[in-house]
Amino acid sequence: MPGIKRLIIYDLDGTLVDTGEDIANAANFMLQQMSEAPRSLDEVKALVGRGLHDLVYRCLDTTDPQRIERGLELFHDYYRAHLLDHSALYPGAADVLQHFRSRIQAIVTNKPHSFARQLVEGLGIAAQFAEIIGGGSPYPKKPDPAAIQALMGRWQLQPRDVLLIGDSLIDFETGRNAGVTTALLTHGYEEQAALQCAHPDALAGNFRELLDLALQQGW
Repeated sequence: MPGIKRLIIYDLDGTLVDTGEDIANAANFMLQQMSEAPRSLDEVKALVGRGLHDLVYRCLDTTDPQRIERGLELFHDYYRAHLLDHSALYPGAADVLQHFRSRIQAIVTNKPHSFARQLVEGLGIAAQFAEIIGGGSPYPKKPDPAAIQALMGRWQLQPRDVLLIGDSLIDFETGRNAGVTTALLTHGYEEQAALQCAHPDALAGNFRELLDLALQQGW
């Protein structure tokens, strides 16, 4: 879908920011406190994307609501204090944010809103976004397109005016459900082969490649 994009929407974890180590550390603190075996960094990264409740339930491998609730409390308290220990913008992310500075930029993530806001503010990029929509907002989590549709409605935009940048099959499904142009980055937490098989509108290894593509496509 060629043409200038007026609204640029970013996923957060694994897309704009490499948060994997801090999430894994919080998950392993939780598991240790609950006498469970630790998970590797790659194992935890593979569980990121569908929100905190899903991450905790899959880390603990249980459906016991009391254990899940205890896990959520432990994870939340640890992560809130440590979410900026190692997390950083991916290389080239600042250049892409700068390239699209004259457009409307927003974040739509399944990460709890308070964590998303704390992370973006801590990295000094909050002012670049007109809106940050995280888990726990009035909208259902991705891949439901409701948050994107709400943003389009707010600025009276059509799907052709929107570019969604993500790193996962969840982002691909969200973009497809919303009917918007979707670009996926392979530097995140999804296997590259899975992203290639999805056939998104664009696939880039990193933000530098994405910026080149944006210039070529006239986004």
